Amino acid sequence: MSKGQRRYKVGYVSVRHEDRRTHMTTYYNRHPSLHLKGDWLKEAGFGTDTPVIVAVEQGQLVIRPVVE
Repeated sequence: MSKGQRRYKVGYVSVRHEDRRTHMTTYYNRHPSLHLKGDWLKEAGFGTDTPVIVAVEQGQLVIRPVVE
């Protein structure tokens, strides 16, 4: 794997659903989640607080900084 590539695995986050009347948990759903982190993001131009656009193009995720 080249320095310009990283391997990640899609995980999940649990979302709790509750009964509006009793506020008791009725069930949980699992949603796919991908958490990117590391100094390589800053080196690639994605420092802390950089706004980004995530696009789905031909079955790939493309992350671009927002150009204002």
